[in-house]
Amino acid sequence: MKVRILMLVAALAAASASAEEVPFKGRTLEVDTGQEAKPILKVDGSRYVVPGSREQLVAKAQACLAAQEGVSVEAVDAEQGRLQVTLLTGFRASFANQTLRTKLAMEVGDGYFQATESSLELAQADGSGYVPLGQSAGLWEKALDALVKHEDALVDCMYR
Repeated sequence: MKVRILMLVAALAAASASAEEVPFKGRTLEVDTGQEAKPILKVDGSRYVVPGSREQLVAKAQACLAAQEGVSVEAVDAEQGRLQVTLLTGFRASFANQTLRTKLAMEVGDGYFQATESSLELAQADGSGYVPLGQSAGLWEKALDALVKHEDALVDCMYR
């Protein structure tokens, strides 16, 4: 049993040691540097201060998200101030239309909100599914620019 626990602790330490934080346009990327493709594990947005109670801001966030294309609200927990969303974002790169799929987790509290993106995946050109978005691939900056546009639209809506 002790050997299993030690192996688990070592594996977790190695995993956390291979992740690196990288700034990108006011956000923080967590990149897995332990893999050659350098998958982007998550994107942390800023914490925004906005007037309103948790309940008011959750309702406003739902309305703002519903107004955006490519957004599918998966779960809302108004008491905890959490929203889970799947987001499909289209962009143009490498002379072709591309699609980025992400999971957006929105944390909302009295007077603030913050969005975090995870499970960043690019659609395969042949339609066979999705692959993780890696920082080593040439498309990652354009994909994140498209993602930032969606988040900026959400932020703008929350301040209206």
